[in-house]
Amino acid sequence: MFRPARKVPWGTWIFVILVLVLAIGAVGAFLGVVLPERVAALAQTEASELSLARKGAADVSSNVISLWADVSAKGSMSLSDDRLAQDLALASSTEKSADDALGHGQTAESYMAQADGLPFQLHSPAWVAADRPAVQHLDKALQAAIKLTHAATLQLTLAQHLSQDAQKMSGTLDPSLKALNWTDAARAASALATDLKEQQAPAGDPEALLDPLWAKRIDAMLAVVTDAQQYSLAAAAHQAQVAQQASRSLNAARDQLAATIAAAQNGAAAWQANKIQPVLDTLSKELAAGS
Repeated sequence: MFRPARKVPWGTWIFVILVLVLAIGAVGAFLGVVLPERVAALAQTEASELSLARKGAADVSSNVISLWADVSAKGSMSLSDDRLAQDLALASSTEKSADDALGHGQTAESYMAQADGLPFQLHSPAWVAADRPAVQHLDKALQAAIKLTHAATLQLTLAQHLSQDAQKMSGTLDPSLKALNWTDAARAASALATDLKEQQAPAGDPEALLDPLWAKRIDAMLAVVTDAQQYSLAAAAHQAQVAQQASRSLNAARDQLAATIAAAQNGAAAWQANKIQPVLDTLSKELAAGS
C-alpha cells in the first residue's frame, strides 16, 4: 500500500541547519585560531630546545677539542697524575653535557613530530622543514663527541691505573730488589703481575681508541715484574745460576719497556691523525651544519 513520505517539520530543518552552521564554525575556529596557536606554541618550545641543543653542542665541541689536544700530544699514558685527574674530570663532565644536549635535540624533534601530526594541515609548518635537518646534524655531532669523550674516559682511567702500577714498581718492587729483600720483592711482583693482566682487556677495548703501541706497554711492564719475581724467587732459593739469568732477563725487559714507551710517544701524532682527527672533523663539520 502506497504511503506518502512524511513531511519533515520546519523545526527539524532549522535544527539541522543550526548544527551544520555550528560545526562549520567550530572547524573554522579550529583552523583559524586554535591550530595556528598550537603550531606557534610548538614552534616556540621547539626553538627553545633547539637553542639549548646548539649551545650545548658548541660547549661540548670546545671541551672535546681541548681534551684531545692534551691527550694526543704524547698519548694519554704520558700525562702526569694531576693532568690525568683533570682530564678525566673534564671527559666525564663533557660526556654528561653531550648527553644533555642530545636530550634537548630529541625533545625538539618530538615537538616537530607533534606539529606534523596536527590535523587539517596541507603541509608541515615551515619551521619544521627548516629545523629538522639542523637537529639531525647536531645529533651526529653529539654522537661523535660522545664517542670521543667515552674513549678519553676509558684511556685516562687505564692510564691512571698504569701510573699507579708504575709507582709501585719504582716505590716498592725496585727498593726491595736493591735491598735484597727477596720475599717482599716476590710478593710485590706477584701482585703487580695480577693487576697488569687485568688491564689487558680494557687496553684492547676498541671503544677506547687506544694506540696498540700503548697497549704493548702493559705487556712490557708485565714482562718486567714477571722477570723480577723469577729473579727474587731464584735468589731466595740460592739458585745463583738461575738468578743470574733472571737478572739479565730483567734488565732486558726494563730496556724493552723504555723502548716501548718511547715508540708509543713518538707514534702518538700518527695515531691521532689516523684515528682521532677524522672523528674530530666529523664533530666540527656536523656542528657547523647544525648551527
